[in-house]
Amino acid sequence: MTRGHFKVFTIVVFLLTAGGIGALVFLPKDFFSSREKEVGQTRVVIPQVVGTGGESPRIGRDNDGEGNLRIDLDEGESAVTSLARDFDNDSFEEQIIAYLRLQEIDGPIFITYVEFDPGRGVYRRQWNAPTAATKPGTLMLYSQDLIGDGGICILVSGMNAGGEQTLTVFRKNGDPQAEPFSKIAEFRIEGSITVEEGSRRAGQSLGIATYGRDYESSNMLDQIETTYTYNRVNGLYEQSRVVKIPGSQIEQRRLRELLSGDPGQFENFINGLWYQGEGNRRKFVYFNTAARELIFYNNNSEEIFSWQDSTPTRYGLHINSRNISLTKLRRTVNVELASLESIRLRVYQDIYLRSGPNTTWDGSYQRLQQTETARKIERPNPYLEGTYTGQDGKIVFYQDGTYELTPLPNREELIRRGRYVFFRHENEELLELRPAVQPGTGQNRRPGAVPEPKRETFKVTREEPNSLTLTRVRIGAKGIQDLHESPIPLTRRM
Repeated sequence: MTRGHFKVFTIVVFLLTAGGIGALVFLPKDFFSSREKEVGQTRVVIPQVVGTGGESPRIGRDNDGEGNLRIDLDEGESAVTSLARDFDNDSFEEQIIAYLRLQEIDGPIFITYVEFDPGRGVYRRQWNAPTAATKPGTLMLYSQDLIGDGGICILVSGMNAGGEQTLTVFRKNGDPQAEPFSKIAEFRIEGSITVEEGSRRAGQSLGIATYGRDYESSNMLDQIETTYTYNRVNGLYEQSRVVKIPGSQIEQRRLRELLSGDPGQFENFINGLWYQGEGNRRKFVYFNTAARELIFYNNNSEEIFSWQDSTPTRYGLHINSRNISLTKLRRTVNVELASLESIRLRVYQDIYLRSGPNTTWDGSYQRLQQTETARKIERPNPYLEGTYTGQDGKIVFYQDGTYELTPLPNREELIRRGRYVFFRHENEELLELRPAVQPGTGQNRRPGAVPEPKRETFKVTREEPNSLTLTRVRIGAKGIQDLHESPIPLTRRM
């Protein structure tokens, strides 16, 4: 390189270096950072979970989606669940997040209100409050117009460390100068709590009732029903009526065994088929403790839920479950002992923005006697034994609820195994295949590994005793949706 060329090269390097230093000094800080540009967007937050005695908290999951927390929680806080909707009618969606403080063992579950700031284009945390619940695995968070004025109330139900059922109610304030929400009711009781649903006049508030033990009685099943109504003067729920409800006379030793606090004792008691109503108007609930499933059957419509966990209560069990097909549909069931042949159910369910009590299944149920077999419920056998072949391969169904799907030899797919179930929904017979997770799949799978298999749902047509025709469908919030794929005919190998 000549001396002239070297001088030109030195000048060019100097100018480039000076330009880079100038950019660092004078350009805005967020020019090189995408983080600030993404603050206003929905972020996926997966907080650390501390075990709570075998419970399975629903961490970082929305009622309107999965993992859609609008903010990052503070260090030491862990999300339990959340609810998103437009609380202010301002065309911007706000969010309520229920969370734990991990350092506070058996401490209260808190809720926080997250509001969108249109000026800055970000979500901001505006308000926090404790609730009476402490067990995340029992928590239900939903909104409802309790007062009858079209306003919004946030209801947080769950259990505390003392085994009590709790309910905390917050009302949205209309005054922009006040805090976003104010507490209007809070209950703790060794029993159950229910919002009194049903028809009401315009502007009428809903009552809240608690059911607890009558300690003045020697019969452990005698209860006291206490009703609370909303007082518009002070803005609080106040006691308005007390009624004693006599329970069945049951031998006290047997009663103490069932209500000993051991979930297994009560699960064994309710195992089997229970019904409500008479004739063609009967509704059935089947508790299958061995398969850990709950089956609800009503008017040829069958819903199957996976039994996730149980928590003992004063009068029975609090059961958490999820629909086996629509997994975002969560249903919690409070089962109370009424007699040695009857139980009471209070059911809550939670899906997207449609949340809260599901009174369809509430009420008293009788045990179906052995003389009235379950065959009276004309539903398909959930499991069968046999090998079916089709143009793409064969599938073997085993009586224990497992299956094995083998493609034709000239196809490259691997043998698939998993669990299956036949069930009814909207008067249609359906089959669900739930593939087992293979090694190398799941959340910790390596890049390029086989993706995690997804469960599949098929509509079943039985034209002949030894043949099945499967048509792939999807079950969503709008019911059964045909995916318009070619039917799969299968013939049983004899």
